[in-house]
Parts: sequence; structure tokens; C-alpha cells
Amino acid sequence: MKIPVWPIVLIVLGAAFLASNLGLISFGELRQWLATWWPLILIALGVAGLVRRAR
Repeated sequence: MKIPVWPIVLIVLGAAFLASNLGLISFGELRQWLATWWPLILIALGVAGLVRRAR
């Protein structure tokens, strides 16, 4: 089964920016969250790519 990585990434980013626009989180918090967790996001994308190629 193929895991649709890019659509999931776009959904998560869209949800984060929507939450920012709705005032649920501030843009500063969103930026701080992305600045903190971007390495983990890249690692997860890489692992998903490797798993997809292994199948």
C-alpha cells in the first residue's frame, strides 16, 4: 500500500495555517513550532520515502 506523503504534508500545513487564520494559534506560535520541529518533519519524509521504495 502506498502512503500518500505529499498530500498528508499539504493537509497538515493547511490545517496549521487555517488554525492560525482562525485565531486558534498565533502565527508566532506556528513559526516557533515549525522552527523547532522542521528536522523531525524532514526525517519523517525521508523515512516515508524509504519505506515506499522498499515496497
